[in-house]
Formats: sequence, structure tokens, C-alpha cells
Amino acid sequence: MFSRELELRGRAFVNYQALSGVEVKDMTIDGFPAKLFFNPARVRSVMADVSPEALQKRACFLCPDGLELNQLTTVWDSPTGQTYFIRVNPFPIFNHHFTISSAIHERQTFAPHMESMLHLAQAMPEMSIFYNGPMCGASAPDHMHFQAVPRHSMPIEDHFDTNYANAVLVQESDLQSHLAALKKVLSMASIPENASQTGSLTAGASRTEEWEPRWNIISWYEPESSASVVSDLQGKARSTGASDLQPTGRSYNTIVFFRKESRPQCFFAPENERILFSPGTVEMGGVGIVANRESFDRITPRVLRSMIQEVADKIV
Repeated sequence: MFSRELELRGRAFVNYQALSGVEVKDMTIDGFPAKLFFNPARVRSVMADVSPEALQKRACFLCPDGLELNQLTTVWDSPTGQTYFIRVNPFPIFNHHFTISSAIHERQTFAPHMESMLHLAQAMPEMSIFYNGPMCGASAPDHMHFQAVPRHSMPIEDHFDTNYANAVLVQESDLQSHLAALKKVLSMASIPENASQTGSLTAGASRTEEWEPRWNIISWYEPESSASVVSDLQGKARSTGASDLQPTGRSYNTIVFFRKESRPQCFFAPENERILFSPGTVEMGGVGIVANRESFDRITPRVLRSMIQEVADKIV
């Protein structure tokens, strides 16, 4: 599917070609190996206006009538009975970047699609499946969707013990056990009583405009894995260490990032100080994406750490 779409030389072809010219900064933040990408093609996502008014005016780019020219679709039927459309993401962050959207135009809500996400991870073990909450990086909060990128694209997958974003890791060898553990973790979060007027995507957003807690989520499946654990909130596994874990044959893995803000204060700063940084799951996972040169030059390891801490919520 990926090669067939690029052969059509549409928008996806142009933007995947541009990935080879993306500038990268390697950073170390408290032992965490983060990266910063300067990718001008991502400006559409970084600057997305997802206010109710803007969503009503634009065609949904995840529905058949709003697709990019020459954008192919593969239909995937989840064992849950839900149907999804798998497409090459025409605005990629990584090579082989896909969007998996509900066949029904329904708003971005994780709970009804949680099991399907895990089935998808098992069906695509070479990929990490991630979810951006409607107030945490989603440029299409009006249409339910996941995204898929190659495994190990995000440092958090391999360096959870040096986690810098207050996440929780769930690992279980059994699907139903994983679902139960994940639901317990998700229950720790709540919808903010009042959305921040500076951090929200829409200034002055009210509680009624937020229908689920702010979180970002990554899931992947390992056919060969280690023992089950649910991490604590500081990123330390409750086991005694990786060397002590016993093989179990397979594992479902999910990382949940809790959020208190949608965007850091610097996004709204005066022009001479502004950093266009709108973190979603990829940024929380250790790969910062900026779409203009000024922001790329202004971000240092200290600044990146500060921005992530500003938007991350510490559940206790």
C-alpha cells in the first residue's frame, strides 16, 4: 500500500521525499535520549485550529469526501466488529507513517476503541500504534483515529526507565488482562474542571467542550517478550529490573501520558519569543516536532524539558 501510493506521486510522495531533508538535533534530558525534528511540512498539524467553528467550516480530511488526491484506502475490520480505514499519512513524521480512522465520522474518544487499538497492535507488530486525545495533539478531534509508525521510532519505547513525561507503562501477556489493567490506569484521570485559557487549543474552552481526560497513548505488541508489569507513575517498573524478568512468549504494551495542558505558554508568547511547539504523543514520547526555523533554533534540552513538564500531568 505504501509503495503503491507513493508511485501515484501525490502529496504523500512530495512530503515523504522531504523527510530526507529534515534536520535533527539529538538531545539528552536527564539521561533520556530525546530528538528534535525541523519539519516544515508539519505546519498544518502544529498550527491546526480545532475550535468548533473551524471544524464546522472545513471538510473532514479523514472522511472519503475530504481525502487528498491519490490517497489510497485499506479497510480493516477489527475483531470487535468495528471497521477502520488505513491510509498513508500525507503529512508524515517518520517514514511509513499511517493513519487508522474509524469508518464512521465520530469524535475522537478512546474508550470505545481501546480493544481495537490492541488488536491493531497485534495485527501490525512492526508498528507502534498511538492515540492523540482531542485536546492533546489531535488535528482532527471530530473524527476518531489512531496513527501507526515503525517500532522504536519514539525513544520512550526503549527508555521508559528514564521517562521524562510522567507516564504509566502497562504490560500484560493476555489481552483481557491488559484491558483490565489499562482501564484501571485510565480511571486515575479526570476531565479538567476548567480548561486553561493559555494552554488550551481554544482559548477559554469550557468543561463541556472536553469529553474525555487529556492523555496521549502508545500501544505495541511483542510476539516475544518479558514478564508483565504495571509501572509506577515515576517510570520505575515494579519488577526488580529487566534482567530478572522471565520470558512469557508475547506481550501487549501500552504507555499512557497524562496531560494538564494542550500547549505550553511559549506557543502564545510574543513573536520574538514564540516557540511553535504543540506536543502530541510523539513529542511526549521523546521526538519534538517544530515547523519553523526560529522555533527549532530556540529549543535547547533545557527548554524542551521545561515544555514537556509544563504540559505533563503528574497523577498521584
